[in-house]
Amino acid sequence: MHQVRKEDRIRGKMKLRGIDPAAVESFLRMVRKAGKEKSAYVPLDGVSAPDEGMILDTPSDPCEVAELEHAGRSLLSKVAVVKLNGGRSTTMGGRVPKGILEAKDGRSYLEIIVRQVAAARERWQADVPLVLMNSFFTHAPTMKTLSRLEHPVLTFIQRQVPRLLEHDFSPLETGTEEDWVPPGHGDVYESLHRTGTLSRLRKLGRRWAFISNLDNLAAYPEPWILGLIARDNVEFLLEVTDRTRMDRKGGTLVVRNGRLDLLEIAQVSPEERETFMDIGRFRVFNTNNVWVDLEALSATLHRNSLGLPIIQNRKSVDGTRVVQLETAMGAAIGSFERSRGLRVHRDRFFPTKKVADLFVLQSDACRLDSMFRLRRNPFRPEELPFMPAVLFDPVFLDRPERISRRFEASSSVSLVKAESLEVSGSVYFERDVKIEGSVEVVVPEGIQYRVSRGTTLRDARYP
Repeated sequence: MHQVRKEDRIRGKMKLRGIDPAAVESFLRMVRKAGKEKSAYVPLDGVSAPDEGMILDTPSDPCEVAELEHAGRSLLSKVAVVKLNGGRSTTMGGRVPKGILEAKDGRSYLEIIVRQVAAARERWQADVPLVLMNSFFTHAPTMKTLSRLEHPVLTFIQRQVPRLLEHDFSPLETGTEEDWVPPGHGDVYESLHRTGTLSRLRKLGRRWAFISNLDNLAAYPEPWILGLIARDNVEFLLEVTDRTRMDRKGGTLVVRNGRLDLLEIAQVSPEERETFMDIGRFRVFNTNNVWVDLEALSATLHRNSLGLPIIQNRKSVDGTRVVQLETAMGAAIGSFERSRGLRVHRDRFFPTKKVADLFVLQSDACRLDSMFRLRRNPFRPEELPFMPAVLFDPVFLDRPERISRRFEASSSVSLVKAESLEVSGSVYFERDVKIEGSVEVVVPEGIQYRVSRGTTLRDARYP
């Protein structure tokens, strides 16, 4: 009886929000499934690292790459680029959609993505549509931004679902927008279908979709990857890259019940998370760059065989413990017969999740090329990683709008020769500072430290 009352409350709340009845029932199935699970966690003794044959490698032979690229260019007119645009900048302390934030060279993420796709159309003479999956939070600001741009963009809105109280899975009732969240980026498949966007793309002759996060400006439709997919008849391909200590919390590919699967840290019990983060055992992590055959996706959805594990993402809202039921886009890899991982170079992955990431993106460590693709600065030494590792203590900087309080001109700080930078405490950087090698600037509480204009900080701890 309690279960019925709880479901009635969820159903009533979603109905008052004007949510489609089919979407309501879909969410209630998620609630029932999550409630029946004895544990929200996946035991690590039930998974293993994938065999090498399950993860393809980027070809090392330039002739093979050239052949794949030639084949892929001829198929680009059958590709749609889909960007996940549902996020707000909460991890950077902000409350606005991340897509409208200034990303690089005075342009927002949205502006750069639109120009990336427009440049691909022009260079490769392929009518590649750009599709944005917005959320209820990002849709209106996104449409306002797009109205100022010249290039056509298709949009659809993913579902919205209520947050649930952790102790009994009843809906959170604050009477504010805090009650609502998107159900994770795994919702992209069902929302493509539900909104008719999938059918529309197929009628336009699109065979594949390349799907990635909007804040990863290093992700773009690379023709050689498309050539590889067509050659090997892959239905679902997930780009992965080698794990480092900096991203050991990222989702990794595993073999579970004999098939490739994606395992996220939220699916692992706290007691086993150190094992999950062992980069010697689980060597790759998910970039969230996905290529999917739309015919295979349509058939999978028609059979109702898209099995996405439910992730119970626990958070606190004004002191109340809540659960957000989500799914991960990459987890669809287990629902396709011909699925593979593809180990790509690091230069296809640079999301901006923290203020420090945005600082690096806006620096001279990288640049936008003539096609607005994010590239390594050619003057950056080859022995250094694609991007420097930067860590800002929250006392130093926790919100994008506070950058001006800590930097005279943040983009003038040179990171082209930096391996890492860690800043803690009350520090102010004047313009034209150079960071070289591994640098720490650690200032005790109560002390203010100023880095003078034109200073070079090199391989040391300061002050």
